[in-house]
Amino acid sequence: MSDRNDLIEIFGAQNSSRRGDVIFVHGLGGDARGTWHPKERRDDDNFWPAWLGQDLSDVGIWSLAYEVEPFRWKGNSMPLVDRATNSLDLLDSYEIGDRPIIFVTHSMGGLLVKQMLRSARDFGKWQAIASGTRGIVFLSTPHSGSDLASWINYIG
Repeated sequence: MSDRNDLIEIFGAQNSSRRGDVIFVHGLGGDARGTWHPKERRDDDNFWPAWLGQDLSDVGIWSLAYEVEPFRWKGNSMPLVDRATNSLDLLDSYEIGDRPIIFVTHSMGGLLVKQMLRSARDFGKWQAIASGTRGIVFLSTPHSGSDLASWINYIG
């Protein structure tokens, strides 16, 4: 399984009569599976999105995987708006938006989802994703930026 720009099915995603989708979106320094495990235990018994699926068997549980390099200030780093449109295309290819959506985000994942919803609203192609979003859980999302950005001026 590759964690590069993919939507990983965790639980119930193949259920065509599911009543909604929950999508986990990792942030800086994380990945689609590791972010949601305790640090010391990365086995499926300790993967809480799967536990959620056991409690909500009629809901699709997914994890969005995308590449993110926290200290790549120059070079081939993808702008957030491009990453958002790529992610929207990916969700659309899995028919996400046909039913209600809840996003659970961590760190930069929250910024990504906010940009995704902004792009979905601005471009009619993904309107179903924007209108289908019923909630967003933000965990450690830097809504007002990060102090780290101000330190870049001193590093050179």
